[in-house]
Amino acid sequence: MAVESTPKVLLVEDYPETRAIFRLVLESAGFEVLEASNAEDGLQRATGEHPDVILTDLVMPGMSGVDAARILRRRPDTGTIPIVAATGSVSARSLSHETRRWFVEVLEKPVQPEELVRAVREALDDESLDGHISLPESAG
Repeated sequence: MAVESTPKVLLVEDYPETRAIFRLVLESAGFEVLEASNAEDGLQRATGEHPDVILTDLVMPGMSGVDAARILRRRPDTGTIPIVAATGSVSARSLSHETRRWFVEVLEKPVQPEELVRAVREALDDESLDGHISLPESAG
């Protein structure tokens, strides 16, 4: 009988209170949660720990979640990790196709716990990122 590992979620969020709430919700749903308080740290953790899914804020001091997603998508070791974005700064509907294409889903804060868990589970269940991510020919 094979033992399944606990899915690992990298949570990249600059607000400690939001990070704590998201962590509690995700751990209660059975996920292992890794944390980063900014996009730069998130890039390092993603590369070093290879999470099963990344949940990131879009607007943070320094590098944005969008810029981090672009970098992750272009790296061979992280390019297939599904990335879910959560934002309280802009409407998900107002984001351009250029921005949305880096993510499997964009959630608007405040996010209901059930919605957060659903989005992460769906990202994990998505066996192929084809159709979600289309890199330009010049990506690299």
